[in-house]
Amino acid sequence: MITLLKILFFGGASLLTPKAIDLLDATTLIQLAEPISAITESAALEIDVSQHISADNDEAAALAFPLVFPASCVSAMLHSKFGVSVYLDKVEGRAVNGKKLLRLSASSGVVPGVNFNRLELHVCKEIRDTALTWYNYDKPAFLP
Repeated sequence: MITLLKILFFGGASLLTPKAIDLLDATTLIQLAEPISAITESAALEIDVSQHISADNDEAAALAFPLVFPASCVSAMLHSKFGVSVYLDKVEGRAVNGKKLLRLSASSGVVPGVNFNRLELHVCKEIRDTALTWYNYDKPAFLP
């Protein structure tokens, strides 16, 4: 019940960069202006990769993701100032309203309540003029 109340009052999305950024085919370190945290373990980071997926519909886009961004092509690490780190190793592609998004989450779960102030992002190909969005929860299993 407490988790549900937290989601209702504090849940949502945060744009992590004030303007679009370029991710080069290397590791990018981002010092976050405001710390981010998770309400549930399934919190996730999304990267807009619409420029790389040129599919006409959402189903075709879903099939294209593993071809354009193969396994281990994209990963991220969240760091807190107290030494807690979480590896975002689970990558899923999804298409929503014409946008193509890579969703990164932690297969071991993001530790709820920890304030992360730094993001380390690795991509295997350039992603230009993109937005990074943090979702601090996903629907818990006990909700319908």
